[in-house]
Amino acid sequence: MKTMNIFKTVALAMLMPAMLLTTACSSDDDLVNNAANTETVANKGYALPVTVNVTREGDKGSNRASYTDNGDKTGSLAFSAGDKLFVTGNHAEAGNFAGTLDYDAVSKKFSGTMTTQNKYTGTIDDLMASAAAFLLPAGYESYGFNSIKGNGYNAMISFDFEKAFALTKAAAVEQFSYEFADSYNSGFALAPMNAIASFTISGLTANKEVAVSFDAGVAGVIGGNVTTSAEGVATFAVGVFPGKLEDCTLTVGGNNIAMPTKTTEAGHIYNISRSVAPAATDLSTLTDDYEAQDGETLTGTLSSNVKISIADGATVTLKDVTINGVNDTSYKWAGITCAGDATIILNGTNTVTGFSERYPGIFVSSGKTLVINGTGELNASSNGSYDNGSGGAGIGGGNGMNCGNIEIQSGTVTATGKENGAGIGGGYNANCGNITISGGTVTATGGYRAAGIGGGKRQSTSSCGNITISGGTIIATGGEDAAGIGGGRGNGAVSKSSCGTITITSGVTSVTATKGSDDAQSIGAGRYGDCGAVTIEDPSKVTQN
Repeated sequence: MKTMNIFKTVALAMLMPAMLLTTACSSDDDLVNNAANTETVANKGYALPVTVNVTREGDKGSNRASYTDNGDKTGSLAFSAGDKLFVTGNHAEAGNFAGTLDYDAVSKKFSGTMTTQNKYTGTIDDLMASAAAFLLPAGYESYGFNSIKGNGYNAMISFDFEKAFALTKAAAVEQFSYEFADSYNSGFALAPMNAIASFTISGLTANKEVAVSFDAGVAGVIGGNVTTSAEGVATFAVGVFPGKLEDCTLTVGGNNIAMPTKTTEAGHIYNISRSVAPAATDLSTLTDDYEAQDGETLTGTLSSNVKISIADGATVTLKDVTINGVNDTSYKWAGITCAGDATIILNGTNTVTGFSERYPGIFVSSGKTLVINGTGELNASSNGSYDNGSGGAGIGGGNGMNCGNIEIQSGTVTATGKENGAGIGGGYNANCGNITISGGTVTATGGYRAAGIGGGKRQSTSSCGNITISGGTIIATGGEDAAGIGGGRGNGAVSKSSCGTITITSGVTSVTATKGSDDAQSIGAGRYGDCGAVTIEDPSKVTQN
C-alpha cells in the first residue's frame, strides 16, 4: 500500500464516479465561544464540530451516477449511511487541519469533528476555503481501496491500487467512489476522479478460477481472481485513470487481452468485451484421444495412435499439422473426425491420413456439415492399398459409413480416396450429402471405382447428394468405371450408384474432370449408375476427359 500527502494525491489517485445529490447548507458563524475550540486534544490539536453540505457534480446517463449492469440491473448512486467525507487543508491561523465527517441519512448532511494544529477563531467557511474533500464510500475500511492514515491534523488518504478490482460492474461503481473537491463555497461540490472499465472475457475454460492482472501504468498493477461461468466467461471491473486504455495491459488466465483504442473520462463506465482464443495444441504432446474446441489451433505432428476429433459447432485451425494414421484395424477412426458441424481453417501445410483402412482422412458425420477455408494447404487421404477393399474417402465417408455435407471455400486442398472411396465424398457402399466448392484450388482423386468428387462404389447402396461448383480451380479424376465428378460404379444394372444434380457455374476459374473409363461420364454417372441434371454455365471453362 502506498501512502502519500493529500495535496499530492490529486494527480496520482484512482478516479471515481460522479453522482448528484444536494444537501442543505450549514456553517458556524463564530467558533470563539465554542468550548471545544479551546480544549487541546492530546497529539491532535484543537477539535472543532463541523457540519457541511455536499453535492455531486453531474448525473449523466453515461456516467456512474446512473448505470445498467449486464442489462438487467439499473441503479442510481446516492449518498448512503456509512459514507464518509475526509476533509483536509492548511490555514494561516489554524495550521494543518483534517477530519472525517459521517453522512446522516435523515438530515442528509455530513457532520463530524475537524482537528486543527493551532487554535482557530474564524468561521467554518473561512477555514474550509483552503480545504480539499474526498468521499469515502460505505465500507471503505474493510474493502481497502482507500483508507485514512495518521490521525488528527496530520491525517491523510492512502490508496492501495491493487484493490481497485471488483467482480461486477455494480460493485466497482459502489467501491471505487473516489470523488474529490478542491474548493469550498458554503459546501463542497464533489467531482468524479476515476473511470470504471467493465470487462467481459469469453473463450476461457469453464468453471475455473483465473487470475486477472491489469497494468494501469502510474497507478500500478490491479489484480484479483475470477471464477469463470459454465460458458467460460469471466466478468470483472477495475478503476482506471482517465487516459488511453491502449496504454494499459490486461492478462486473464495467462492470456493477453487486446485493449481498445479509447480515451477514458472520469465518471464514465466503459464496457469492454473480448474473446480469448485457446492456446495452440501441439499434437506431438498428446497421448490420449483429443477433442479440439472452438477457436483452437492444432499444430505439430501426431506421434501417438490416438483419435483426433473436432467438437460440434467448433471452428479449428490446422497449422502445419501432420497426422499419419497407421493402417491397423486396432485403430478404428479417421485422421480427423468431425462428429458434428465443423469449420477447418487451413494455415501452413497440413497432411491428414486416416488410420484403419476403412476410414477416411477426414470424416464428416451424416447430417452434419464440414466447411474448409483459409490460405493454407491440406493433403487428406484414406489409408490402405488398392487391393484390400479399404473404401475410405480422402474427405467424407468411410466403408459403410455415411457422410454429411462438404463445403470448400478456399485454400489448396488435395484429397485422395483409396479403393472404392471418393477423393471428396462417399466411401464404399455408403451415402454422402451435398458437396459445394466455391473457391480455392482443389485436386480430388477417387480410389478404384470411386469418383474424384462425388460417390464411392456401390455394393448394395451408394448415393451422393447435389454437387455445386461455383468458384476455384478444380481437377477431379475418377477411378475405374467412375466419373471425375459425379457417381461411382454401381453393382450391375440393377444395383445402381446414383448422385444428385451437378452444377458448374460461370464463376469457376477452371474445371478439369477425367473419367476412369469409357463406361463412365467425365461429369455425371459412373458405370451402372445414374445422376440428376448436369448444368455447365460456361463450357469454355470446363475440360472433360
